[in-house]
Amino acid sequence: MNDEIQEIINYFELEEGYDKNVLITDILGEIGDVRGYSADEIGLEWDGRTLTDLRSFADEFYGKIIEGVCNVLKSY
Repeated sequence: MNDEIQEIINYFELEEGYDKNVLITDILGEIGDVRGYSADEIGLEWDGRTLTDLRSFADEFYGKIIEGVCNVLKSY
């Protein structure tokens, strides 16, 4: 693996140069239906059962996406 790809992986995995929480908050703020609400006050439900709040879901989902992206980069 070359150094540039490793730098990209480090950027994502080590959160070098950005704040993950700010990024997630900004992205959630761009979604029309949740704009203006706090993500930790919005619940995700299924079949009448509360699963989690939007903030927790977004954090976990972000982690899975970054993991997948880094796995692809590591394959080069």
